[in-house]
Amino acid sequence: MMNVIKTTLYSLWLLTLLAGCGEHKDENVLIVGTCAGFLPYEMFDDHGAIVGFDIDVATQLAKHLGKKLIIKDMSFDALIIALKQGSVDVILAGISITQSRLKEIALVHYSGQPLTKLPLIFWQHIPEGIKTVEDLNHHDNKIVCVQSGTLQEEVISSYKFLTIKQLENISDLIMDIKYGKSIAAVLEPKVAHALIAEHPELKTIDIQLAPEQQDLGSGIGINKTNTQLVEKIKNIVAQLKQNGTVQALENKWFKGVSHGS
Repeated sequence: MMNVIKTTLYSLWLLTLLAGCGEHKDENVLIVGTCAGFLPYEMFDDHGAIVGFDIDVATQLAKHLGKKLIIKDMSFDALIIALKQGSVDVILAGISITQSRLKEIALVHYSGQPLTKLPLIFWQHIPEGIKTVEDLNHHDNKIVCVQSGTLQEEVISSYKFLTIKQLENISDLIMDIKYGKSIAAVLEPKVAHALIAEHPELKTIDIQLAPEQQDLGSGIGINKTNTQLVEKIKNIVAQLKQNGTVQALENKWFKGVSHGS
């Protein structure tokens, strides 16, 4: 019954999204889709406002385009749908540039280096005998949680002996492993670093990525059909890299943490 309700609610949401696509859009506004809770890329501050590295980048994009910025918060796995259906102009959420995503949308690199591994996160201690993700095949608890729609989900789902639990928010992942519902969680490296600073109880081992699983850094997602906006964003990002703005924002939010996406 619960699955039926979820399916119905999702269908209603999608119909609403589709209905909104035909509305006239204000050309003086840049609508950016994101997924708050993915610190330090985007998160809620103490006043309920969405802040973070991506929000600062979005602010720069709107400024250079001469448009007012509107941020739309949604689940990560809804971002590409929203972009394709036209309810947002771009998406910024620490999105990994992968070959599979490049088939669906345009992605303009704005930050980060190629990613070759992901952290597998445990609460308080790593179980005895667990040195690699493959070792979980011999453990009683084979449940690993992950944020749905992410590169992390794609990677961990390739381990068929695991039971994958999809959750929407990073905070849900941490609570899930804290209370033993899942043995571990897979996170984006910068997010993991930020969380470990807050929760020293978190312990990690690395998941090495196969060449086809690796990404090329973080990208700004744009609908492929909007070629004019793609070119404008490319030019703005090139300028922001050249004048040091991107580096300054990386120093502000990441403080030397190595890239992951």
